[in-house]
Amino acid sequence: MFSKKVVFITGAGSGIGRHLALGAARFGATVWCTDIDAAAARAVADECAAAGAQACARTLDVTDAADVQRAISEVVTRDGRLDFCFNNAGIGFAGEFRDSTLEQWRRVMDVNLMGVVHVAHAAYRQMVTQGNGHLINTASLAGLIPTPGLSAYGASKFAVISFSHSLRLEGEGLGVKVSAVCPGFIESNIYSRTLVAGLKADAMRTMAPFPIVPAEGLIPRVFAGVARNEAVIVYPFYARLLWWAWRFVPWATKWKGLAQVEKIRREYRIVN
Repeated sequence: MFSKKVVFITGAGSGIGRHLALGAARFGATVWCTDIDAAAARAVADECAAAGAQACARTLDVTDAADVQRAISEVVTRDGRLDFCFNNAGIGFAGEFRDSTLEQWRRVMDVNLMGVVHVAHAAYRQMVTQGNGHLINTASLAGLIPTPGLSAYGASKFAVISFSHSLRLEGEGLGVKVSAVCPGFIESNIYSRTLVAGLKADAMRTMAPFPIVPAEGLIPRVFAGVARNEAVIVYPFYARLLWWAWRFVPWATKWKGLAQVEKIRREYRIVN
């Protein structure tokens, strides 16, 4: 699937993005590793090169729409096309709505929603011009089910999923595929870099109601879903169960959400 294909990845410097880059590299792709952390992007590109792939590193802040467009143009100028775009960069935010500020909400939406839109806007149009390509937007289980304590994060991911569904229909007649990846609690740097409001600094990691699983396990599931052109790729299995439960018997999952609210207030909230 990725052999001799051009793959562009945002947030490639760590976590899911890094594993996506290494996975594509092992399949023989030309991999563009972009991240706001220049050193991290370079390190992952070096890992991809060590695996035998052609790899480029580029600093990229997805909130800068003009630079995102320049990055996609650089890909096409150098490699002639863009086959896969993993629109993966994002940040976490944990806290009750009553404790959050509007500035925090704007930051989350700027990165997690508008950052996705900026990358999609440039990549999708290039794919339309080519007549083919696959855009894969990283959302979250938090975009599929209610997530108390993660309302801003969840709202941004709900929006990414809705956007992906709509763009998938628009792209079908133009040769462009669109998928959304919805991981559960996956090991990554998002936990250590999470913004918080009224909670302990490590709250997003420690208050996770389900096990945090290694990112390596997600990648085969993502690649299989991309190969099958799935609209929504959900991992791990407990995430799929929760999604199904919320869709078909939402009353059965309400107790879990209410219990999570009580746990947050009892164990993690630090403001009165």
